[in-house]
Amino acid sequence: MGAANIVGLIVAVVGCFVGLAGWLSGRDKRIVGDAEWRGKTDEKLDNIQKGVSGIDSRMSKMEGAISLHETRISIIETKIGIDGEK
Repeated sequence: MGAANIVGLIVAVVGCFVGLAGWLSGRDKRIVGDAEWRGKTDEKLDNIQKGVSGIDSRMSKMEGAISLHETRISIIETKIGIDGEK
């Protein structure tokens, strides 16, 4: 083997290691970026879920109040008559 072949082989091996290091670095950056994006998305979904849960509990309270109002209106209507006359 000549000196040119040995130098070429060394350059090729070093080039492979540099390429591998660049690929690994890019992969790590993509993984970090994806994890950050997923964390933000999960947080937003959690906030939406909490908002929906809050709406559900408020709706239940409103349904109870409406039921009470229906009962009270029915009692008043029977006392004064459906058309509003005594």
